[in-house]
Amino acid sequence: MRTINVHTLAAAALALLTVVGSASSQTPASQILNALEVQKLASSTDPADNARLGSHFAALADRYAAEAKRHTSMAQAFIGTPTRRVAATSAADHCKRLAQLNTESASTLRELAAYHQGLAGGTPVAAPKGGTRFQSGAGAPEPTDAQLADLAAKANTPADHHALEEYFQNSVKRYTAAANEHAAMAQAYRGTRIVQAAAHCDRLVTLSRDSVKEATAAAEMHKGLAGIAR
Repeated sequence: MRTINVHTLAAAALALLTVVGSASSQTPASQILNALEVQKLASSTDPADNARLGSHFAALADRYAAEAKRHTSMAQAFIGTPTRRVAATSAADHCKRLAQLNTESASTLRELAAYHQGLAGGTPVAAPKGGTRFQSGAGAPEPTDAQLADLAAKANTPADHHALEEYFQNSVKRYTAAANEHAAMAQAYRGTRIVQAAAHCDRLVTLSRDSVKEATAAAEMHKGLAGIAR
């Protein structure tokens, strides 16, 4: 029975590695834009573009709020675990921290939604603090390979290539942050009974660093193409 409890904690720890998990079924998927779309629209002054961003950030706020609720429930479940008290307490603290971060993000996203809805309606309000990372695509799904290929194939102006360059530069930042986060988590798990979590984090570090190299090369390529496009 004790072995089962350890594996349960390990499985839960692995699930917690992603701050924003799968989408809630109540969230309209059609309102969520991909990261590249967000970056392109964020530089637009068109009311329709701001309206789309307003809907995107409002839907994204609902996702973060749902994640906060999920992590809060998991923290309560860990607190009620009668065995492996040290591991359970550590997992509960981790869940509480994730719930707090997701709640803060949801609040910022709702302010950002109101900001863009105000721009769309001609009644601008002050931009929220901390909103820049979400306007750079944080929290939004990555564009699919097909979408990126389509955008790259149609890119024929400096602006098109600069948009792609910016997307890949932001991807470098996200992948670098992810690598650092997973490396820290691997170190925290190493030497504990949850060895599967440490190995999983190590694998994510390698994948994130490989992604940094690919995204850096892609950004440099589109930077060069922007200089020769007409």
